[in-house]
Amino acid sequence: MQLELPFLAEPPVRPNGRARYVRLGGSVVPYSFRRARRRTIGIAIDERGLHAAAPRWATIAEVEAFIREKQGWVLRKLAEARAAPRPAVVWRDGMRIPYLGDEVAVCAAAPGAPSGLDGARLMLAIAGGLGPEALREAALAWLRGAALALFHGRAASLGPLLGVAPQRVSLSNARTQWGSCSADGRVRLSWRLIHLRPALIDYVIVHELAHLLHMNHSARFWRVVAVACPGYGAARRELRELSHALPEL
Repeated sequence: MQLELPFLAEPPVRPNGRARYVRLGGSVVPYSFRRARRRTIGIAIDERGLHAAAPRWATIAEVEAFIREKQGWVLRKLAEARAAPRPAVVWRDGMRIPYLGDEVAVCAAAPGAPSGLDGARLMLAIAGGLGPEALREAALAWLRGAALALFHGRAASLGPLLGVAPQRVSLSNARTQWGSCSADGRVRLSWRLIHLRPALIDYVIVHELAHLLHMNHSARFWRVVAVACPGYGAARRELRELSHALPEL
């Protein structure tokens, strides 16, 4: 099931009990929370999201009431942070891009040679010259193809652990939602997962496969996820940080 709530693809992580979420209108917004030596409740927004700090006497209810008072400002600033352009990628022969948690150098292949990995190099067959746009199109086409093949393979391997099989696995172009699962058994995964290390990819796939059993984020759902990803909490935290760190290719 694909959630319609902005800013949140799954319940928030609560490392040390300090990360929470608050409903603002039709949105569910995760926020980090800390106690601080201060006299008032304060909130701030950066590229990672919403942060709240409060004195020790303030209750969580008071903190969230304060956030809701600033709802218009919070949602506007979060939207601005999400829309802020990331540093432009300069496409050139030999540039490095993230791939499966590491990096590969993007290089033009010899005329007539197929595209593919050669050690730490991604050799690309490029038609129409070696211009930046041709290099980019060839690289993204290869990455998407590699992503789809990998996701199909991992879903086929991980599904039996949960006793499920998706009707279809396809790619999405999503930048902020790693995956989704529909009620008819179709799983969509962002091709950008190919940038991440395999353990994180597996967690996202397991998360979506678990929705084939529970179309919610109930305790039963998370127990299913834990069958194939016992340490899923760490993966969730890492994914939340990485969503702001990946380059915009």
